Amino acid sequence: APAATALPAAAAVARVPAAPPPVPAAPARGPARLSYSALNDYARCPYRFYLRRVLRLPDVPAPPADAMAREGEPTQVVARPAIDPRLRGVLAHALLEGLDFRRPVPPSRAKIAALAAAQGAEPPPAALDEVAELIAGFATSPLCARLAAAGRGVRREAPFAFALESDRADGPLLSGFVDVLAPEPDGTVLIVDYKTDHLEPHDTPAAATGRAYATQRAVYALAALRSGAPRVEVAHCYLERPDDPAVAAYTAADAPALAEAIAALASGVVTGDYPVTAAPHRDLCATCPGRTALCSHPQEVTLRPAAA
Repeated sequence: APAATALPAAAAVARVPAAPPPVPAAPARGPARLSYSALNDYARCPYRFYLRRVLRLPDVPAPPADAMAREGEPTQVVARPAIDPRLRGVLAHALLEGLDFRRPVPPSRAKIAALAAAQGAEPPPAALDEVAELIAGFATSPLCARLAAAGRGVRREAPFAFALESDRADGPLLSGFVDVLAPEPDGTVLIVDYKTDHLEPHDTPAAATGRAYATQRAVYALAALRSGAPRVEVAHCYLERPDDPAVAAYTAADAPALAEAIAALASGVVTGDYPVTAAPHRDLCATCPGRTALCSHPQEVTLRPAAA
Protein backbone atom coordinates (compact mmCIF):
# COMPACT_ATOMS: atom_id res chain seq x y z
CA ALA A 1 0.00 0.00 0.00
CA PRO A 2 1.33 3.46 -0.79
CA ALA A 3 2.42 5.72 2.03
CA ALA A 4 -0.05 8.31 3.22
CA THR A 5 -0.02 11.49 1.19
CA ALA A 6 1.23 14.34 3.36
CA LEU A 7 0.15 17.93 3.05
CA PRO A 8 3.19 20.18 2.63
CA ALA A 9 3.90 22.24 5.72
CA ALA A 10 3.66 25.45 3.73
CA ALA A 11 0.25 24.47 2.50
CA ALA A 12 -1.74 25.66 5.49
CA VAL A 13 -4.41 27.96 4.19
CA ALA A 14 -3.69 30.61 6.80
CA ARG A 15 -0.11 30.93 5.54
CA VAL A 16 -1.00 31.48 1.90
CA PRO A 17 -2.71 34.90 1.73
CA ALA A 18 -2.92 34.79 -2.07
CA ALA A 19 -5.05 31.62 -1.94
CA PRO A 20 -8.30 32.18 -0.04
CA PRO A 21 -10.22 29.18 1.31
CA PRO A 22 -12.53 27.58 -1.25
CA VAL A 23 -15.54 28.50 0.91
CA PRO A 24 -15.35 32.17 1.90
CA ALA A 25 -16.26 33.21 5.39
CA ALA A 26 -19.92 34.15 5.67
CA PRO A 27 -20.46 37.89 5.28
CA ALA A 28 -22.24 39.85 7.96
CA ARG A 29 -25.44 39.69 5.93
CA GLY A 30 -26.05 36.35 4.30
CA PRO A 31 -24.64 32.82 4.20
CA ALA A 32 -21.43 31.59 2.57
CA ARG A 33 -21.60 30.13 -0.93
CA LEU A 34 -19.95 27.07 -2.41
CA SER A 35 -19.96 26.38 -6.14
CA TYR A 36 -21.00 22.95 -7.35
CA SER A 37 -17.95 22.87 -9.65
CA ALA A 38 -15.65 23.18 -6.63
CA LEU A 39 -17.57 20.43 -4.87
CA ASN A 40 -17.34 18.18 -7.92
CA ASP A 41 -13.58 18.73 -8.13
CA TYR A 42 -13.24 17.92 -4.44
CA ALA A 43 -15.23 14.71 -4.86
CA ARG A 44 -12.93 13.47 -7.62
CA CYS A 45 -9.75 13.92 -5.56
CA PRO A 46 -9.58 16.11 -2.45
CA TYR A 47 -5.77 16.26 -2.60
CA ARG A 48 -5.79 17.43 -6.23
CA PHE A 49 -8.43 20.00 -5.23
CA TYR A 50 -6.10 21.19 -2.46
CA LEU A 51 -3.10 21.57 -4.76
CA ARG A 52 -4.99 23.34 -7.52
CA ARG A 53 -7.68 25.37 -5.76
CA VAL A 54 -6.09 26.13 -2.39
CA LEU A 55 -2.36 26.30 -3.17
CA ARG A 56 -3.09 27.42 -6.76
CA LEU A 57 -0.33 25.22 -8.16
CA PRO A 58 -0.36 25.05 -11.97
CA ASP A 59 -1.15 21.86 -13.83
CA VAL A 60 1.79 19.86 -15.15
CA PRO A 61 1.97 18.78 -18.81
CA ALA A 62 0.41 15.40 -19.47
CA PRO A 63 2.83 12.74 -20.74
CA PRO A 64 2.55 11.85 -24.43
CA ALA A 65 -0.23 9.39 -25.17
CA ASP A 66 2.22 6.61 -26.05
CA ALA A 67 4.01 7.06 -22.73
CA MET A 68 0.73 6.45 -20.92
CA ALA A 69 0.01 3.21 -22.75
CA ARG A 70 -0.03 0.09 -20.62
CA GLU A 71 0.49 -3.54 -21.46
CA GLY A 72 -2.76 -5.12 -22.56
CA GLU A 73 -4.43 -1.88 -23.69
CA PRO A 74 -5.83 -1.58 -27.21
CA THR A 75 -3.18 -0.32 -29.59
CA GLN A 76 -5.44 1.20 -32.24
CA VAL A 77 -4.82 4.83 -33.05
CA VAL A 78 -7.72 7.00 -31.91
CA ALA A 79 -8.46 10.24 -33.68
CA ARG A 80 -8.07 13.08 -31.21
CA PRO A 81 -9.93 16.39 -31.40
CA ALA A 82 -8.45 18.83 -33.92
CA ILE A 83 -9.21 21.75 -31.61
CA ASP A 84 -8.07 22.74 -28.15
CA PRO A 85 -10.49 21.04 -25.72
CA ARG A 86 -11.26 24.22 -23.78
CA LEU A 87 -12.03 26.21 -26.92
CA ARG A 88 -14.10 23.31 -28.23
CA GLY A 89 -16.18 23.43 -25.04
CA VAL A 90 -16.64 27.19 -25.14
CA LEU A 91 -17.74 27.20 -28.77
CA ALA A 92 -20.08 24.23 -28.44
CA HIS A 93 -21.81 25.64 -25.38
CA ALA A 94 -22.22 29.07 -27.00
CA LEU A 95 -23.73 27.54 -30.14
CA LEU A 96 -26.07 25.25 -28.21
CA GLU A 97 -27.23 28.12 -26.02
CA GLY A 98 -28.58 29.79 -29.15
CA LEU A 99 -29.93 26.64 -30.83
CA ASP A 100 -33.67 26.55 -31.49
CA PHE A 101 -34.62 23.07 -30.31
CA ARG A 102 -37.83 23.08 -32.37
CA ARG A 103 -36.07 24.09 -35.58
CA PRO A 104 -32.41 23.19 -35.01
CA VAL A 105 -30.11 24.45 -37.75
CA PRO A 106 -26.42 23.47 -37.53
CA PRO A 107 -24.08 26.48 -37.53
CA SER A 108 -22.05 27.49 -40.55
CA ARG A 109 -18.29 27.38 -40.58
CA ALA A 110 -18.28 31.19 -40.79
CA LYS A 111 -20.36 31.52 -37.61
CA ILE A 112 -18.07 29.20 -35.68
CA ALA A 113 -15.00 31.04 -36.96
CA ALA A 114 -16.49 34.34 -35.78
CA LEU A 115 -17.11 32.93 -32.30
CA ALA A 116 -13.58 31.58 -32.18
CA ALA A 117 -12.19 34.96 -33.26
CA ALA A 118 -14.05 36.57 -30.37
CA GLN A 119 -12.06 34.23 -28.12
CA GLY A 120 -8.83 35.30 -29.78
CA ALA A 121 -8.44 32.02 -31.67
CA GLU A 122 -8.23 31.06 -35.33
CA PRO A 123 -8.81 27.30 -35.56
CA PRO A 124 -8.12 25.47 -38.82
CA PRO A 125 -11.07 24.44 -41.02
CA ALA A 126 -10.94 20.86 -39.70
CA ALA A 127 -11.48 22.15 -36.15
CA LEU A 128 -14.43 24.30 -37.26
CA ASP A 129 -15.97 21.32 -38.98
CA GLU A 130 -15.49 19.22 -35.85
CA VAL A 131 -17.49 21.71 -33.77
CA ALA A 132 -20.18 21.90 -36.45
CA GLU A 133 -20.52 18.11 -36.38
CA LEU A 134 -21.04 18.16 -32.61
CA ILE A 135 -23.93 20.61 -32.93
CA ALA A 136 -25.41 18.82 -35.93
CA GLY A 137 -25.35 15.53 -34.05
CA PHE A 138 -27.21 16.98 -31.09
CA ALA A 139 -29.73 18.68 -33.41
CA THR A 140 -30.93 15.29 -34.66
CA SER A 141 -30.82 13.52 -31.29
CA PRO A 142 -33.83 12.27 -29.29
CA LEU A 143 -32.75 14.54 -26.44
CA CYS A 144 -33.08 17.62 -28.64
CA ALA A 145 -36.53 16.44 -29.71
CA ARG A 146 -37.50 16.01 -26.07
CA LEU A 147 -36.44 19.57 -25.29
CA ALA A 148 -38.42 20.80 -28.29
CA ALA A 149 -41.53 19.05 -26.95
CA ALA A 150 -41.12 20.72 -23.55
CA GLY A 151 -42.29 24.01 -25.08
CA ARG A 152 -41.82 27.49 -23.72
CA GLY A 153 -40.82 26.53 -20.20
CA VAL A 154 -37.30 25.61 -21.28
CA ARG A 155 -34.62 27.69 -19.58
CA ARG A 156 -30.97 27.91 -20.62
CA GLU A 157 -28.09 28.68 -18.27
CA ALA A 158 -30.61 28.43 -15.44
CA PRO A 159 -29.16 29.53 -12.08
CA PHE A 160 -29.82 27.73 -8.82
CA ALA A 161 -28.94 28.13 -5.16
CA PHE A 162 -30.08 26.15 -2.17
CA ALA A 163 -29.10 25.69 1.47
CA LEU A 164 -27.01 22.64 2.18
CA GLU A 165 -28.85 22.30 5.47
CA SER A 166 -32.54 22.81 4.80
CA ASP A 167 -33.26 23.54 8.47
CA ARG A 168 -30.69 26.35 8.69
CA ALA A 169 -31.35 29.62 6.92
CA ASP A 170 -27.84 30.87 7.76
CA GLY A 171 -26.00 27.76 6.54
CA PRO A 172 -23.82 27.56 3.41
CA LEU A 173 -25.49 27.88 0.02
CA LEU A 174 -24.62 25.67 -2.92
CA SER A 175 -24.99 27.55 -6.20
CA GLY A 176 -24.39 27.14 -9.91
CA PHE A 177 -25.99 26.95 -13.35
CA VAL A 178 -27.45 24.18 -15.48
CA ASP A 179 -27.11 24.22 -19.26
CA VAL A 180 -30.80 23.50 -19.88
CA LEU A 181 -33.77 23.03 -17.55
CA ALA A 182 -37.05 21.84 -19.07
CA PRO A 183 -40.29 21.21 -17.13
CA GLU A 184 -42.23 18.47 -18.92
CA PRO A 185 -46.02 18.00 -19.07
CA ASP A 186 -46.02 15.13 -16.56
CA GLY A 187 -44.21 17.25 -13.95
CA THR A 188 -40.75 15.81 -14.58
CA VAL A 189 -37.96 18.37 -14.68
CA LEU A 190 -35.38 17.45 -17.32
CA ILE A 191 -31.89 18.85 -16.78
CA VAL A 192 -29.41 18.58 -19.65
CA ASP A 193 -25.69 19.11 -19.26
CA TYR A 194 -23.62 19.26 -22.45
CA LYS A 195 -20.23 17.55 -22.37
CA THR A 196 -17.51 17.98 -24.99
CA ASP A 197 -15.22 15.43 -23.31
CA HIS A 198 -13.47 13.03 -25.66
CA LEU A 199 -14.46 9.43 -24.93
CA GLU A 200 -12.22 6.49 -25.73
CA PRO A 201 -13.80 3.73 -27.87
CA HIS A 202 -14.07 1.36 -24.89
CA ASP A 203 -15.66 4.01 -22.65
CA THR A 204 -19.36 4.78 -22.21
CA PRO A 205 -21.16 8.02 -21.29
CA ALA A 206 -22.61 6.32 -18.21
CA ALA A 207 -19.18 5.21 -16.95
CA ALA A 208 -17.56 8.57 -17.71
CA THR A 209 -20.32 10.42 -15.85
CA GLY A 210 -20.03 8.13 -12.87
CA ARG A 211 -16.28 8.80 -12.66
CA ALA A 212 -16.21 12.52 -13.28
CA TYR A 213 -19.65 14.04 -12.73
CA ALA A 214 -21.50 12.01 -10.11
CA THR A 215 -21.45 14.89 -7.64
CA GLN A 216 -22.57 17.36 -10.29
CA ARG A 217 -25.48 15.08 -11.13
CA ALA A 218 -26.49 14.79 -7.47
CA VAL A 219 -26.33 18.56 -6.98
CA TYR A 220 -28.48 19.20 -10.05
CA ALA A 221 -31.05 16.65 -8.91
CA LEU A 222 -31.25 18.04 -5.38
CA ALA A 223 -31.56 21.60 -6.66
CA ALA A 224 -34.60 20.64 -8.74
CA LEU A 225 -36.15 18.54 -5.96
CA ARG A 226 -35.69 21.37 -3.47
CA SER A 227 -37.50 23.68 -5.90
CA GLY A 228 -40.56 21.41 -5.75
CA ALA A 229 -40.11 19.08 -8.72
CA PRO A 230 -41.76 15.69 -8.03
CA ARG A 231 -39.36 13.90 -10.37
CA VAL A 232 -36.04 14.87 -11.97
CA GLU A 233 -34.04 13.41 -14.82
CA VAL A 234 -30.44 14.56 -15.20
CA ALA A 235 -29.00 13.87 -18.64
CA HIS A 236 -25.30 14.27 -19.35
CA CYS A 237 -25.08 14.51 -23.12
CA TYR A 238 -21.64 13.78 -24.59
CA LEU A 239 -21.78 15.57 -27.91
CA GLU A 240 -19.57 12.95 -29.56
CA ARG A 241 -22.35 10.44 -28.79
CA PRO A 242 -25.57 12.49 -28.56
CA ASP A 243 -27.85 9.48 -29.01
CA ASP A 244 -26.54 7.85 -25.84
CA PRO A 245 -26.90 10.33 -22.94
CA ALA A 246 -26.15 9.24 -19.38
CA VAL A 247 -29.52 9.70 -17.68
CA ALA A 248 -30.33 9.32 -13.99
CA ALA A 249 -33.82 9.76 -12.49
CA TYR A 250 -34.71 10.89 -8.97
CA THR A 251 -37.88 11.50 -6.96
CA ALA A 252 -38.60 13.36 -3.74
CA ALA A 253 -37.80 10.17 -1.81
CA ASP A 254 -34.17 10.46 -2.96
CA ALA A 255 -33.69 13.98 -1.60
CA PRO A 256 -32.54 13.07 1.95
CA ALA A 257 -29.82 10.70 0.71
CA LEU A 258 -28.64 13.22 -1.88
CA ALA A 259 -28.52 15.98 0.72
CA GLU A 260 -26.58 13.80 3.16
CA ALA A 261 -23.96 12.84 0.57
CA ILE A 262 -23.51 16.41 -0.64
CA ALA A 263 -23.30 17.80 2.91
CA ALA A 264 -20.58 15.26 3.74
CA LEU A 265 -18.47 16.45 0.80
CA ALA A 266 -19.06 20.09 1.64
CA SER A 267 -17.96 19.43 5.20
CA GLY A 268 -14.63 18.14 3.91
CA VAL A 269 -14.10 21.29 1.87
CA VAL A 270 -15.00 23.59 4.76
CA THR A 271 -12.87 21.76 7.36
CA GLY A 272 -9.88 21.29 5.05
CA ASP A 273 -9.81 17.52 4.81
CA TYR A 274 -7.79 16.66 1.70
CA PRO A 275 -7.08 12.91 1.36
CA VAL A 276 -5.74 11.53 -1.91
CA THR A 277 -8.25 9.69 -4.08
CA ALA A 278 -8.47 5.92 -3.74
CA ALA A 279 -9.24 5.58 -7.46
CA PRO A 280 -6.53 7.36 -9.48
CA HIS A 281 -6.49 7.19 -13.28
CA ARG A 282 -4.88 9.14 -16.10
CA ASP A 283 -7.94 11.22 -17.04
CA LEU A 284 -7.92 12.61 -13.50
CA CYS A 285 -4.21 12.59 -12.70
CA ALA A 286 -2.27 13.25 -15.92
CA THR A 287 -2.05 17.01 -15.39
CA CYS A 288 -2.27 17.06 -11.57
CA PRO A 289 0.43 19.25 -9.96
CA GLY A 290 1.18 16.47 -7.49
CA ARG A 291 1.56 13.59 -9.92
CA THR A 292 5.33 13.62 -10.36
CA ALA A 293 6.44 14.18 -6.76
CA LEU A 294 3.75 14.92 -4.16
CA CYS A 295 1.19 12.15 -4.64
CA SER A 296 1.41 8.91 -2.64
CA HIS A 297 0.32 6.87 -5.68
CA PRO A 298 3.12 5.85 -8.07
CA GLN A 299 2.84 7.06 -11.66
CA GLU A 300 2.17 3.58 -13.00
CA VAL A 301 -1.07 3.84 -11.02
CA THR A 302 -1.98 7.47 -11.72
CA LEU A 303 -1.40 6.95 -15.46
CA ARG A 304 -3.45 3.80 -15.83
CA PRO A 305 -6.62 4.00 -17.96
CA ALA A 306 -9.81 5.18 -16.34
CA ALA A 307 -11.57 1.88 -17.01
CA ALA A 308 -9.01 -0.11 -15.00
